[in-house]
Amino acid sequence: FQAEDGIRDRSPSRGLGDVYKRQLLSYLAAITERLQMVPSVLVAPSRQTALLAKQSGELNDLSAGRLRLGLGLGGNEREYQAMGKPLSRRAYRLEEQIKLLRELWSRDRINFSLEEERFEEVGISPRLKEAAIPIWIGVSPEPPVQALERIGRLADGWFTKCRVDQFESQNRVVLESAERSGRTASEIGVEAEVSIVDMVPDNFMTLVIRWVGLGVSRISLSTLGLEGDSSSHLKVLAKALELLGK
Repeated sequence: FQAEDGIRDRSPSRGLGDVYKRQLLSYLAAITERLQMVPSVLVAPSRQTALLAKQSGELNDLSAGRLRLGLGLGGNEREYQAMGKPLSRRAYRLEEQIKLLRELWSRDRINFSLEEERFEEVGISPRLKEAAIPIWIGVSPEPPVQALERIGRLADGWFTKCRVDQFESQNRVVLESAERSGRTASEIGVEAEVSIVDMVPDNFMTLVIRWVGLGVSRISLSTLGLEGDSSSHLKVLAKALELLGK
């Protein structure tokens, strides 16, 4: 289950979107056993890192290790203003936050400075009971090279939004960056998104097969933009799963 994150303004071009989904994921963690929790993606640089580490750690423990944490830069200046963080520093903050999150999750006490956030012999309590939380990075459909290289250096995986014919060139940048950092391709997962709105069965299966052939580790089925209530979305998802099961 994927949940979006962010603060939206009232501009017609942006719409009124979802505000904060970790509460929803906590609820779902309590009533499910196999469903993976995937905030996709949290705009981490606009947030306090210690609070993000604490809340994510608790959600991971509540879900028995089913959290896959999606992080991204965002780009809504009003959101950053509302959270009191600089938009211009978001790339630097994200990279440092990933290091800091892993420190907070794995050590009792740390010493770390990230702009106004200073940690001196402190940590979060209780520590993670479950395995380390995988950090995945979300990018735009045509991300800059720096964003792809960041994935190769730091992420456990990434959410690609590109067309299937664009993937190989983008993934090559990720893997080359990983190699320079002493990492292997097997350490970095990839999730592709396939829209099932107005789904044509043959076209849908052809696209899924192409993604699988490119080596992605996960495929998410998106009903974003589908009109109707939740039952309408579930019917379309059920049809897609039926096709995949054949």
